Amino acid sequence: MMRYTAEELRGFAARIMEKADLSPAARDIFSDSLVQADLRGISSHGVTRLAAYAKRVELGLVDGFAVPELVTDGGSLLSVDGKNGMGAYVGAWTMDLCIQRARERGNCFAAVSHCNHFGYAAYFTERAAEAGMLGLAIANGPKALPPTGGSAPLLGTNPLAVSLPTGVAGRPLTLDMATSAVARGKVTLARKTGQDIPLGWGVDKDGNPTTDPNAVLSGGAMLPVGGPKGYAIALIIECLCSCLTGSDNGQTMGSFYDMERVQNTGFCLAAVDLSKVIALQVWNDRMAELLASIRACPRQPGVDEIKIPGQPEQETCERRLAEGLELPEAVEQELRQLAGRYQVEYMTQNPAGGGPQSGA
Repeated sequence: MMRYTAEELRGFAARIMEKADLSPAARDIFSDSLVQADLRGISSHGVTRLAAYAKRVELGLVDGFAVPELVTDGGSLLSVDGKNGMGAYVGAWTMDLCIQRARERGNCFAAVSHCNHFGYAAYFTERAAEAGMLGLAIANGPKALPPTGGSAPLLGTNPLAVSLPTGVAGRPLTLDMATSAVARGKVTLARKTGQDIPLGWGVDKDGNPTTDPNAVLSGGAMLPVGGPKGYAIALIIECLCSCLTGSDNGQTMGSFYDMERVQNTGFCLAAVDLSKVIALQVWNDRMAELLASIRACPRQPGVDEIKIPGQPEQETCERRLAEGLELPEAVEQELRQLAGRYQVEYMTQNPAGGGPQSGA
């Protein structure tokens, strides 16, 4: 088993995207978001998607040199045209603008149209938390979920992320969830690696529960988290990300893996400057007291620790930064093929247990 440093993976992804014709500004953000997903254990949104992203840029389905445009400027309410640019770049650009406006006005909400898959949503909300702000991110996606009682998928797995600062660097409180039982990318990754999925993740084309990822992805459907609650949240996100932005909805947008058409996704980002309401130190003190009480909750048998939302991903990130990243064999093979296709030198790796190279 081989390990890679985060810096190696970022550099490799950036070199591949350079050959695919992604701008320097966009590829730096994109590569960082991709590797951050792997570092946090969100491998469904990590380098396993690099080949598909590169192909979409190469084919012109994503404009590699697009610059987002501020279409409507209401001060703290913004409308942004993503210009069919790389989703992670447009998302970071927009969230940074929201943070800037929130410092001036207290809060900022941006509706983004004409864009593409933006990766994992907490990448943007934690930018706000690092600035001492509440961050919000929602996005729609291609149809994958049926409404409660329905047999056909009509809604995307529409992610929702919220981050709050805690006063501890690198440890915001973060909710990052799909409105499906799990992110659809986890089913895609299971198919790629030849693994079954747990019951409860999805159904086949006839509505039967299944452990076969192919059955879910070939005419089947994901299941909403929490039944009607997940369906309701997915629908509200759909309304905001399609009806408000003017982007396609889940029934009409292009799939990330459809290499014949653009996606035209929508998303909404927001930042709230908490210091405009409360002294940030007071907030941090209150948060510390509240979270300490959560951690001190009597535990069920076999539970060693009560964790705060976002903590498992943050701990995984810290460990993988120190030890390096292991990739599934199928993903590693795909990256090697990608290196050959784009004539990019492949990465050097370290034997498992040897620790990462410098620069992690």
